[in-house]
Amino acid sequence: MRSLRARVGRARLLGPALMGAALMAAMVPSAASADTDLAIGGDGVVAYANGDSVRLRTAPGYDAGTIDYIPEGTAVGVENGVFWADDGSGWYQVTAAGATGYVDSTYLAASGSLYIRTSGTAVTNDSVNLRSGPSTADGVLVEVPAGASVTLTGDNIDGWLSVGYAGSWGYVYAAFLGAGRAAPAPAPEPSQPAPVPAEPDIAWDGTTGTRYTNDALNLRSGPGTDQGVLTVLAAGGAVSLTGAWSGTWVQVDVDDTGSGWVSADFLTDVAPSAPAAPAQPAPAASGIAWPISGGEWEITQGYHGSSHINSDGTWQYDYSFDLARTDGGTAGQAVYAPVNGTIRWFDPGTGGVSIDLGNGYAVAMFHAEFDGSLQVGQSISQGQYLGTIAYPGGGGNGGFPHLHLTLWATDDGGNWSRSAVPFTGQNAISGVEFGDDGTYSDHAGYIFYP
Repeated sequence: MRSLRARVGRARLLGPALMGAALMAAMVPSAASADTDLAIGGDGVVAYANGDSVRLRTAPGYDAGTIDYIPEGTAVGVENGVFWADDGSGWYQVTAAGATGYVDSTYLAASGSLYIRTSGTAVTNDSVNLRSGPSTADGVLVEVPAGASVTLTGDNIDGWLSVGYAGSWGYVYAAFLGAGRAAPAPAPEPSQPAPVPAEPDIAWDGTTGTRYTNDALNLRSGPGTDQGVLTVLAAGGAVSLTGAWSGTWVQVDVDDTGSGWVSADFLTDVAPSAPAAPAQPAPAASGIAWPISGGEWEITQGYHGSSHINSDGTWQYDYSFDLARTDGGTAGQAVYAPVNGTIRWFDPGTGGVSIDLGNGYAVAMFHAEFDGSLQVGQSISQGQYLGTIAYPGGGGNGGFPHLHLTLWATDDGGNWSRSAVPFTGQNAISGVEFGDDGTYSDHAGYIFYP
């Protein structure tokens, strides 16, 4: 995923993209899925991380140092274990990529336990993303719920199996599949008279021109809900009618995406009025403010989390927070400038922005849709409305809406020069310092009310 690049004067390495989403509980099997009876002296495989890498540590426990990051699907030699840490987590001593260390048993499986059938059907053992290709760098087509039956279509690429589900065709990592029984279909609703479909207020036969989405909706590869999802369109976005139609479905062109099909029921010819930005948050008691406002929020992944790591000089995310509302209403929430500064760059692929504070620090945020009026080089003020948090599948959020927040020490505004640092001292957030105690996903679970 670090091959993702864009240009700001010259190529630069961009944000965390899909890695943060792989940690979320909705996308990862529970710890009970792990194998704690691996054969000592035998082989295992890194699994259950939805394509993310896991840490090889110097000792059993989340406070131990990191030797290396082992990609999911990597074969390991099982040397010894299980070793139980004080917090109840279990660890195996393994050899991987020429190094020996310890891996949380939650992310290990016996080599033979990955599902390997490539024909017939399989059942998901947890909710999982169906992706357009065999890696987490590929787009999410749809989320497959736990207990769903999928059709195996022949490919096994590094542990990713090609499957079909509900008219979409893509790839699922084998750790999320098994041969169990599919969940029973829900009982049908009591019989009621069929509703009379409302006549569309626009005649679509050959109609062209601009229309606007009146809600978030799927852009599909063909006219029908059985067709694959290309992307999720945000409410209020403009689309161009091509003139092609089929029943109540119309073909549209979308900037930066291309052609696809949407239900005409979700289109209108009335341009949306500019959204009234919610009241700006109160000025922060320190140099950085929370970039959101209102409601109850949580840090869902903290420092040193599964995807919050430093891999090289530009991939600097060890001190980062993922922010989400506790009521699940994260998507569409307003994003505000957390600092006074200058916009250094945007990256639409990851919904990213870097803001240069001008004092040797820069703040980066990812997984948002920023207002089109904002420009690189523009000065912005703390509390200024910038855009909204992306809906599922948008802004590189991997299907889980959240806002990623990172602080860099830098000498070029966060372009090439980056060194992740904690939110302390003059960089405390809204007057609260977040120090570093070295624990895994430090500060995860912190609840706040911006």
